[in-house]
Amino acid sequence: MSITVASGTLDTEWAEFSIVDYPASTLGTLSACIDEVGIKLRPGDVALTATTTPSSTQVASWILRAKEELAEIKNFTWRRRYVTATLTGGSYRFSLPPDFGGMTTKLLKDKTNDRSVRIIAQNTFDSMFPDVAAEVGLKIRLATIKGMELWVSPPASGEVVELEYLRSGDDITADMSWLPQIERWRCVDFAIAEAFYALHQDGEGDRYMFRWEKGLGKAVRADGKRKWSQQGYQARSLFQAM
Repeated sequence: MSITVASGTLDTEWAEFSIVDYPASTLGTLSACIDEVGIKLRPGDVALTATTTPSSTQVASWILRAKEELAEIKNFTWRRRYVTATLTGGSYRFSLPPDFGGMTTKLLKDKTNDRSVRIIAQNTFDSMFPDVAAEVGLKIRLATIKGMELWVSPPASGEVVELEYLRSGDDITADMSWLPQIERWRCVDFAIAEAFYALHQDGEGDRYMFRWEKGLGKAVRADGKRKWSQQGYQARSLFQAM
């Protein structure tokens, strides 16, 4: 038995809406976060470089990991991202943005036809459309998410669609601007902890790791309050998505 591995890639071009970044303050970039870690590790000493221990490259990876872990623990309001794409006519499979981490709504906006397209469960979509390529129609009727792909039926005819989704936190351009300032400080705490562990200073590492974990709890509670206020301080139903 054998399988032929795909030789091509599915690459849909998405464009982000114009956004308002959080204030840059003292930790506006990844390099600024790395410098802050260096100040805590080596007060009054030279900055972290590619040859120091730990290196600036190691610290960068720890900061980016912290960003990803932050995005993983909860559907924070600041994870939302809005993008558009022009769907190639005749195609029904499209790649999702590389930092796609889940939907915020079960709708895909068809801006060309000024309507919303319902996103249904994958198994329901497959049952309804065993052969999507054979479907015929002037407008997209339904869509589904399969892994990192968006499938539509019938095949697209050049529509411009708008997608609202949650960022996974995966690093693409080392962008820190979409994180609130306090969350950048928390990412720095995590990197400092890892740095002390790398230096075999476990006591200091544990101290900063405790700060990181305590900060995660505060972040979850603060975001819950934001969502509660957006609902007019109404009690959440047991069946409502978090």
